[in-house]
Amino acid sequence: MSRETVTAGPPVASLGSAHDALLILDVDEVILEFIGPFRRLLAEYGAHLSPESFRLTGNVRSLSTGAALTGHELDGITAKLFEEQDQRQPLVAGVAEALARLSGAADIVFLTAMTPSFYPLRRGLLDRNGLHFPMIATERSKGAVVAELAERWAGPLVFADDLPPNLETVRRSAPDVHLLHLMADEAFRPHLPPLPAGAVSAADWPEAEAIIAGWLGCDGRG
Repeated sequence: MSRETVTAGPPVASLGSAHDALLILDVDEVILEFIGPFRRLLAEYGAHLSPESFRLTGNVRSLSTGAALTGHELDGITAKLFEEQDQRQPLVAGVAEALARLSGAADIVFLTAMTPSFYPLRRGLLDRNGLHFPMIATERSKGAVVAELAERWAGPLVFADDLPPNLETVRRSAPDVHLLHLMADEAFRPHLPPLPAGAVSAADWPEAEAIIAGWLGCDGRG
């Protein structure tokens, strides 16, 4: 029997709107640093990340033996990072300022695939940093959630994520949504799979803000 997928956060139907436009943002590597904090946590376990492909498994090795950590071991370390995210995960440079400006032209919703049980910790972390926008943490396909959101906003809609496969699921489920690839840490950029058709990549939040503002038809700095 398959396990029921879990979602934490406000139901899509309950979200209020102040604008026709909607900006949907992944959290790890888009709003909060993930790879940098993950590297520092790995060092505490005597391991290091040296990417040779676009995945964690196989790219994290013991400093003492050179052996690759198993998926189970990586899951445990990732869980510890999320358990301690309020001490370990800082905001991505420039994000707070960019969202303060963009929120004048679009509603903003955070959409994270983080295990929903960590929702209260992440909600508190974002709130302490002044990012009070609604957040949905889900094990569902992001494409399915974005498609539901797209039914409630007239547009334009923008979706930003660090993982090209997530951008692809949104392209398939909500083809009219603008797709932005944003990844705070550059470690995996050389190994990125192809972005879906129509997706645009930004190196950082200043570049991302300019792209999003263009899609929204505003200057982003008003």
